[in-house]
Amino acid sequence: MATFKFVSDNQKKTIPVADVFIDKYMPSANATFVKVYLYGLRQCFSSNNNIENKDIAKALNILESDVVNAWMYWESVGVVKLLGKQEKGNNDFDIEFIDLTSLQCPTVNNVSNPVPDLRPSYSPEEISIYIEQDQGIRYLYNVAQKKLGKILSSSDVQILYSFYDWLQLPIEVIIMLIEYCVSIGKRNMRYIEKVAINWANLGIRSIEKAESYLMQMEQKKSVLHEIKKLLGITDRALTDIEESYIQNWVDKMKFDVNIIKIAYELTILNTGKLSFPYLNTILTSWYENGVKTVEQAEESIRQYKQDAKNKYGKMAETKNSVKNKFINFTQRKVDYQELERIALKKRINNMKESR
Repeated sequence: MATFKFVSDNQKKTIPVADVFIDKYMPSANATFVKVYLYGLRQCFSSNNNIENKDIAKALNILESDVVNAWMYWESVGVVKLLGKQEKGNNDFDIEFIDLTSLQCPTVNNVSNPVPDLRPSYSPEEISIYIEQDQGIRYLYNVAQKKLGKILSSSDVQILYSFYDWLQLPIEVIIMLIEYCVSIGKRNMRYIEKVAINWANLGIRSIEKAESYLMQMEQKKSVLHEIKKLLGITDRALTDIEESYIQNWVDKMKFDVNIIKIAYELTILNTGKLSFPYLNTILTSWYENGVKTVEQAEESIRQYKQDAKNKYGKMAETKNSVKNKFINFTQRKVDYQELERIALKKRINNMKESR
């Protein structure tokens, strides 16, 4: 177990760093952003009001764009305020540090830095400077080439750097993202970019969050495979529509495989085949009626059968009742001899008249 010891020296100057910053904000932030915040806080308490972003970049041996991105990030999570951006320009502004000691443990786990609509364009000269000055960027490119199994094109290099600069994803998270895409057979940089944008929008900017997200994805993939097998689909991939049906049953309706199995068996019984719309109708009905367990699903089926039996039973009784009206009709008694006598008399009269 590690132990920590602090030797006090009253002659040394110190700067106050709020506990909430260390406990809540720092774990979710890019390490470079933390460096910028602490360095800026140091200058603030030293009354050094003339320092510029380029001076911070030089002191910390990082790019000026990293410094600007850091301040943008800290503003998005409510740690600092950027003053005069409109008057002074995008990269030239004043920084006001918020007193975090008055905050009561804010939740920042769900805070995500919104991704701008358009990816910035970087010239080959800029990329060369970034690679030359930043050892982490060089390491990222080398790892990416090994993972993707190819030499990165100029376009690939720009897109990859945008993950770090534009999306503000840490290098270790970018590497993890590339490993994930390779594991599912996706090596195209455009596809990888879509995944990176999704991660940025979800606020996945740490190894811990990436691991948690990938574990959830793996669980969903496992459930999807299990349901696909249950439905007897073994010789092809699911269509987008079929997959959306299943995701809706699992994610929104929260049905487990056992309930879906009962609905599937009922579908086969009633239609003789797999029908996603019919199966979806059953599950939607259960969802709207609060059916959540296997027992409730089975009871719903029994009740449906009983209602159908009662309905068709009454229809049969009504049909028999109509039929019986004819069967029970009271027939009149007819004297056929009298009818013959009347008919004979009528014929005789007709013969007389014809004479």
